[in-house]
Amino acid sequence: MSQKAGKGIRYTISALCGLLDISLQGYYKHQETNAEQDVLISSITYYCQSLRQELPRSGCRELYSLCKSRFGEKFTIGRDRFIDVLRANGMMLRRRRYRPRATNSDHPYRIYPDLLNTCPKYVACGVCRMIVGDITYISTKEGFAYLSLLTDVFSRIIVGYALFRTLKAEGPANALMMACGFYKDLGFNLSGLIHHSDRGVQYASKGYVSLLKERGIAISMTQTGDPLHNALAERMNNTVKNGWLFDYEDKTFDEALEGVAKSIYLYNWARPHQALTMKTPMQMLPGEHPSPLCSADALKHQLNKTNYKEQTRLVCQLK
Repeated sequence: MSQKAGKGIRYTISALCGLLDISLQGYYKHQETNAEQDVLISSITYYCQSLRQELPRSGCRELYSLCKSRFGEKFTIGRDRFIDVLRANGMMLRRRRYRPRATNSDHPYRIYPDLLNTCPKYVACGVCRMIVGDITYISTKEGFAYLSLLTDVFSRIIVGYALFRTLKAEGPANALMMACGFYKDLGFNLSGLIHHSDRGVQYASKGYVSLLKERGIAISMTQTGDPLHNALAERMNNTVKNGWLFDYEDKTFDEALEGVAKSIYLYNWARPHQALTMKTPMQMLPGEHPSPLCSADALKHQLNKTNYKEQTRLVCQLK
């Protein structure tokens, strides 16, 4: 059937399908598929925008993995199409390259042997076998603040951290005590744990070395100034700083302190890690540790109950 409309001719859908040798069922199925794709892409866009509120510097891999977990079987688009969606909505990141230096190796303290960069290179075979430490800085409106991080090599969990106004050894020492408390709470034995760091005065100081020795922790230090000899710790600095703490110039120290605690929580619990086959660091531990970002209800509950400033309080006392 056809009907005239002005100078043109309008055909029914049934007639057009017949002309193109397409079944009417196939046509409507195609329309339904397109509608589902539109809904999926809109949902992906909205979800990725909400993820960026908590993981502001998350890349395509992380977002893609989280979307696959969130939408499950309904997530039917490939990586290239996913990147096109991010690009069309202005969510692609600009790469930033910066490596701060906060190390002073000009000191009279002992430099311990390097237990990591051996031949063959040491490989941590489980949790609580080796931790790596380093210090970076964050620019705040009150000046520079210095962030000490300790990372479990096997799981990539940030087990200890401390934000200080100065580069004194007290900052790394507080991070170390937090790390010891983390392992203790999970029932790990510190005996045999290796602590690897650069040759900075904070890590070589008598007080810091004493804390390690008192707990039976072996001491390992880089022998040169090559950052590749402490590569994982350097990458952790870059991940946390450029992933979350890249725009703190207008924040106070206390605001930065709260931001650090929240960022490390999200890194440990929510950010998929490529080296961990896109698991989160906490998912490397026994038991269930689901990402709060894969469930809107779980995320809302976690953000409501978590006092990030309280998380910065050390539960271990220096003895």
